[in-house]
Amino acid sequence: MKRIFCALAFACCLVLGPITASAFDYDQSVDEISLSPTTAYDTVYLGMSRADFDANFSALPGWTFYGNTTSKLERVERSVTRDGVTVQEGLVILTDDTAADSKVLAFDNYFRTADKKTARDIYRRLRASIYAAMDDFPVRQSGRMTTWVRGDVTIVVFAKAEKDKDGMYAVVIRRYNNHVLKE
Repeated sequence: MKRIFCALAFACCLVLGPITASAFDYDQSVDEISLSPTTAYDTVYLGMSRADFDANFSALPGWTFYGNTTSKLERVERSVTRDGVTVQEGLVILTDDTAADSKVLAFDNYFRTADKKTARDIYRRLRASIYAAMDDFPVRQSGRMTTWVRGDVTIVVFAKAEKDKDGMYAVVIRRYNNHVLKE
């Protein structure tokens, strides 16, 4: 009987393990992103090569990789439903060229949801976490946008007040090289 129970428990782990491993906690993602505001997940940073981004994210479980050899943009996304609310998390990079050795000039982490309260909560958490992680005060601030500058990196956190064409509110943290790009 004990062997059967152990075998069933092991089988459940094999079957349910990948399902729960691919689920994510968007609050934890916000915290990870804002821990070091000039990077994303301590993996994506300005100046990294497109090939490194592709290698880091194309094989991650739970993420969908949208590689594109004809565009300077590439992205990854994942989503989770918690308490009936679906949140989509994504990361978009902009490179200086489409070649594998091209460099990341800007990247956005974003959270999209149809639930306004959830979007507002994500925005508040993201903004407060970055405030705590930054040494300096923002250079600009409004109700829906806050901008910090750290050397040649500009960090902008904003929330879109209106739903997009897909019926989703978006919360975004954008990082870009302010010597190469302007807002």
